[in-house]
Amino acid sequence: MPTLTINGRDVDVGDEFLKLSPEQQNATVDEIAHSMGVSQNAQPETAPSVAEGTGRAFVTGVPVVGGLLNRADAATNATLAPVLNGLFSPDQQLQGDWSQRYQQALAAQNGVDQQFAQRHPVLNTGAQIAGGIASTVPLASIAIPSRLAQASGLLAGAGRIGLAGTEGAALGGTDAYARGDNVAQGSGIGALGGAGGQALGEALSGGAALTRALMRGADGRATDRAASIVRQLGQSDALSPDAAAAELARLGPAATLADLGPNMQQAARAVASAPGSAQKQLVEALTSRQSQAGQRIEGAMDAAMGPRTNILDSADAIAASRAKLATPWYEKAYQAEVPMNDDLRELLARPAMQSAMGKASRLASDAGESFDPEKPTVMALDYTKRALDDAISSAQRAGNNNEARILIGNKNALLGHMDSAVPEYATARGIYSDYSKVAQALTDGQKVFSNATTPDMLQRALSGMGESEKIAFIDGARQQVAQTMGTARNDANSAKALLDKGYNREKMALILGDDAANGLNNAVDAERTFGATMQAARGGSMTDRNLLAQQIIPGDQKTPVLRSLLNLRLGDATLGVGERLASGAINARNERTRDAIARALLSRDASAFAPAAPTHNQIAPNIAAALIGVGLPAERN
Repeated sequence: MPTLTINGRDVDVGDEFLKLSPEQQNATVDEIAHSMGVSQNAQPETAPSVAEGTGRAFVTGVPVVGGLLNRADAATNATLAPVLNGLFSPDQQLQGDWSQRYQQALAAQNGVDQQFAQRHPVLNTGAQIAGGIASTVPLASIAIPSRLAQASGLLAGAGRIGLAGTEGAALGGTDAYARGDNVAQGSGIGALGGAGGQALGEALSGGAALTRALMRGADGRATDRAASIVRQLGQSDALSPDAAAAELARLGPAATLADLGPNMQQAARAVASAPGSAQKQLVEALTSRQSQAGQRIEGAMDAAMGPRTNILDSADAIAASRAKLATPWYEKAYQAEVPMNDDLRELLARPAMQSAMGKASRLASDAGESFDPEKPTVMALDYTKRALDDAISSAQRAGNNNEARILIGNKNALLGHMDSAVPEYATARGIYSDYSKVAQALTDGQKVFSNATTPDMLQRALSGMGESEKIAFIDGARQQVAQTMGTARNDANSAKALLDKGYNREKMALILGDDAANGLNNAVDAERTFGATMQAARGGSMTDRNLLAQQIIPGDQKTPVLRSLLNLRLGDATLGVGERLASGAINARNERTRDAIARALLSRDASAFAPAAPTHNQIAPNIAAALIGVGLPAERN
């Protein structure tokens, strides 16, 4: 007796089955299968609701996953049937071994889908297409690697189209295999959807870019080209917006993008090498800036060290200002009593002191003052101190060092007694440094930049100076810088050479403090940079950086036609002819580009070095994914 396997179950039939024609056998099998479905409930009698059927169709449309859904459900039902069969009536139970139960469950799942498709063919197909699109479009963001997605040019576009086609073929073939369909056919549909969709998207994006460029106009496109060129050159100098902004701030308000690195300077050279408005614009701006170098250095000197003045007038002004501050204290001191003791009497009895007191009396008389030498007051002793200062100066000039030493000892002893006895007098003397010390500080300040003065010597000298002496010392140093610069106020080279010599920058920090010295040094560095930019723009040898800049920035070179023909380079000759035919348009385009580059180089816009916004074309992968999502379910239906 023959045995047939129908809907996963073995069915015994009579021998007469073998005598039937093939059409009759198929009809018999269909009848048996139908009767099995009725009795065993392998296929529901009622079709699923519209909501349920639409949901199942939507999931079925998902590539690969949709093809495995019914199989996964059938495998789950077949596995759980021995445990759950008791919950169902006999005609609803899955019978037999696991394979038989799986076939029964799978037939039931497929029957549900077939009934919905037969009753709602349009809705079924639409839901499957929706499921395909919904599942494939999210994959578009990762379908193309970032570097390839952002690359430009025909070769990159072809690469994206080829990759999308390959990915579509892989997805279509896998989906067909999961559903038991023709793998080759599924791969072909996937490849067609991926490559065709990517190509369509590339064309749409290219058209949109062309439209935007046309709307920008010739000047707008030139600005865009210039921005790209400046960005490339900035990358060669490792410039970022933050680094560029910091360097512009350090170099000062006269700095521009052209000063920010060797490649930026050579870009100025490349622009200035081609005749035209860009050359005129750039050279005139740099020349005008260079002519003001002296004023900028002078301004930096004034800001750090004060304005330039006459050195003798400075000494008088400093002494006068300190005297004015000290006068109230001297007036208080002159009203105080001087206690006489044996030490003071012995000091005043010395011949040198007697001589000084006699001279002091004459000085006081000349000033409209008087005192009794026998009863010295603070004023009398102060005039005596002044007389001693004159005597000491005379002895030193005459080379009488022993006499000067003795006189200095007498003066110090007198001042020690007065400072101790009359504190107001000590305060007044501390405020007012006499003219000789101020004058000496001015002189020493003029020598501060000599090699004989080391930073250590300078630090020790400054620590022993009073406030008025320090002011005079700084003014003397300022006069030395002014003298070095000479009368050519527009030539800052001498000032730059002075500050760069030896330890002069370190000395300047000791005199002015770090902040003021750094400001002055930055001004000097800026002028050196400005000079290098000017030199690069106006001349110099053709360096590797210059060659790089000229490769990037368009010039006005043409391919030689005759020489190419004589060398049998027909392609070059054809190119040369084409260049000459279009030379007017090409030259105008290049001229606009150079003008835009010149404007950029003369600006202070640090954002020019910001990375270019990604040109990731997301439209094309989305179109490709959508066509794959549409094509696979449409082909199945």
